[in-house]
Amino acid sequence: MLKRVFTAVAAFLLAIAFSASVSAHSHLQGSTPADGDAVTEPLTEIVLEFDGQIEQGSFIEVTTAGGQKFEPEQLIIGEGTLTGTFAQPLANDEYQVNWSIISADGHPLEGEFSFTVNAPASEAEEEAAEEPAETTEPSQTPEEETTEPDEQSTENQEEAATADEAEESASSSMGFVFIVLLAVLAAGGFFLLKRKK
Repeated sequence: MLKRVFTAVAAFLLAIAFSASVSAHSHLQGSTPADGDAVTEPLTEIVLEFDGQIEQGSFIEVTTAGGQKFEPEQLIIGEGTLTGTFAQPLANDEYQVNWSIISADGHPLEGEFSFTVNAPASEAEEEAAEEPAETTEPSQTPEEETTEPDEQSTENQEEAATADEAEESASSSMGFVFIVLLAVLAAGGFFLLKRKK
């Protein structure tokens, strides 16, 4: 009889200890956005709500479906809440949130959930998308590009013509000097012959 009473008391005390231990753990009660939500408004924070106190060292990690990580600009640990804030709204994509907390009893807990963002583009983004890309002006127009070789060829032709004229004038002057010399020699010879007679 005493053995049964002792066993019942031990089981009762063990159950109380187990329930106390479980109650000290902080379980995720909900989140904003919730698991599977499709967010249609600009999203700059993620809030996790727990049924108990959480300690410093708790954190969240946000990644896209493609594996790109987004670090929260600030993590705020409140009474049973963990909030991650972002400097800019999250872009339209699929996201997974991995969270890890430390319960009041020091027991670590972790989990994950996912959501999508499909918010309309802001006016600034729409204006940026509508603005045509700036086109760089060519340094030279086709006409300028085509006229420069013509100008160069014209200058080359003028230089060649000038050189030809110089050569012609030089040859003509040489011919004139040669003729003058022949005339002088002929006159001298004629004068000498006449003087001998």
